Amino acid sequence: ITQLAKFDVLIIDELGYLPMTAQARFNLFQLVNVLYEYRSIILTTNKDFTDWGEFFHHDNVAIPIIDRVIHHSNIFMLGGESYRLKQKTSS
Repeated sequence: ITQLAKFDVLIIDELGYLPMTAQARFNLFQLVNVLYEYRSIILTTNKDFTDWGEFFHHDNVAIPIIDRVIHHSNIFMLGGESYRLKQKTSS
């Protein structure tokens, strides 16, 4: 966490795509907590905030992370078809 906190911007891509162990969820919370207010985080996920409780196995874990992630943030909700799937079906 100390090494990652040295960067001005941290990109976390596809959060929630793969299951996380309890230790990984704890580490993510610690990382967000350390970076919060001092560094920038770019986070991508296909999970709605309403699904984070399930992903983190408890709302009491998800809510503080969501709170820190959305505070001072710009949120871009994107939708649409997968361009990879679209390319495959047109080939």
